[in-house]
Amino acid sequence: MKLLLVSPPFGEKGQKSKGLPIAPPVLEYMAGLTRQVRPDIDIQLIDANKEPFDPATADADLIGFTVLTPQAPWVYKTADALRSLGHKVILGGMHVTALPDEAKPHCDAVVLGESEHIWKDLLEDAGKDRLRDRYDGGFSDLVNLPRPVTNLWKTKYVYGYFQTSRGCPFSCSFCSVHKFFGGTVRMRPIKDVVDEVAASKRRLFWGIDDNIWGVNVARSIELYAEMARNIRGKWWFGSGDLTSVQHPRSHELLENARQAGLTTVLVGWESNNPESLKEYKAVTKQGRERRDAIKKIRDHGIEVMLFIMVGGRQDRREDFDGILTLCDELKVSAHPVMTTPFPGTELYDLYKPYLIPGLDWDSFDGNHATYEHPTMTPMEREDAIVKLRSDLFTIPKILTRIAQISRKGFPMSHVTSWMVQFPQGRAFKEYAREREEMKRVRSAECGVRKV
Repeated sequence: MKLLLVSPPFGEKGQKSKGLPIAPPVLEYMAGLTRQVRPDIDIQLIDANKEPFDPATADADLIGFTVLTPQAPWVYKTADALRSLGHKVILGGMHVTALPDEAKPHCDAVVLGESEHIWKDLLEDAGKDRLRDRYDGGFSDLVNLPRPVTNLWKTKYVYGYFQTSRGCPFSCSFCSVHKFFGGTVRMRPIKDVVDEVAASKRRLFWGIDDNIWGVNVARSIELYAEMARNIRGKWWFGSGDLTSVQHPRSHELLENARQAGLTTVLVGWESNNPESLKEYKAVTKQGRERRDAIKKIRDHGIEVMLFIMVGGRQDRREDFDGILTLCDELKVSAHPVMTTPFPGTELYDLYKPYLIPGLDWDSFDGNHATYEHPTMTPMEREDAIVKLRSDLFTIPKILTRIAQISRKGFPMSHVTSWMVQFPQGRAFKEYAREREEMKRVRSAECGVRKV
């Protein structure tokens, strides 16, 4: 049997993403899982962000997609086309798990949750042409997980990935991780993680845990110590909370993390607005001294980028400008996104009465305003975030921030800081140009209709 796994494109109407060159983690892992349970199956991987995908040329008995919310319209359209040509299609991922009844008309089977417990049965059912409508994977233990298969791509990637845990102890209203992966954190054996990274031919990695150190500080210290002892010449970045950095053993945590190859961390600042933090249920992730925590991370030679949301219903116009001021004060960069109520989250239920009618899921991408605001129009919020991103990622600001990183992290924290910031700034600027062009076209069309 031939199996084709497709990573869908991001962006409006399936436009390709030009972000960081990170290999799609789900597909590499699913290829490894397939070889573990059915080594006889022929596997193909396609990243539709990097290469064209034409349903008419697909050559597979079973085609699978993992779906995030902004990818859903493209996936549904593509899946419909594939099924019309006689292909069997399965859909999984966070969006499908949140809205299985929406996804089901576009596929032969939906996969809910994680795949380890059901993947072998699904493949065997597909081979016998008796797929069930729904496979509920639930939560898996993380012992003896397959290693990702990295040699099936037609394109090259700078970054690989590794995972040490699944689940999140926090219950932020905007996030679906604790629902998709569970509120009880499951951890991989440390030896499995270390052996996997050590054996990889890649040198740069993305630690895809939702929280690289907030699961268990003592365990994280032990993990990083083992990585430092057994892995050489490899570096990585990941995401983490700020509360853990205020732990009594935080110096040991950060020192071990840097020695284990951590060069940059995306920390959840979430919002500058206290009312928004309450709405997002993110206060417990911050701790009492979040500014001091950021300084502590950088003093250990680890670069910091703030994950921050703006444009929520509690936010004000000045909160956009406040992010730029904050970054200048802390000498750090940020990844600002439009507050987005994803299906399956508490925030979606809270914002549902205010959602703008007629928007498809590809507008839920962190760039667009998808709900009404008490004082700002959707266009005003979108213009404000485009300007903020443009102001954040000028070359002088990037270089100033890099110069502030402690020499403890030299040279890789400085190098990877540029590798993260410069492409991000370039992508934001390209998006701004495309958006202005789109506005000009729409304005011209409106003028023609009026005439």
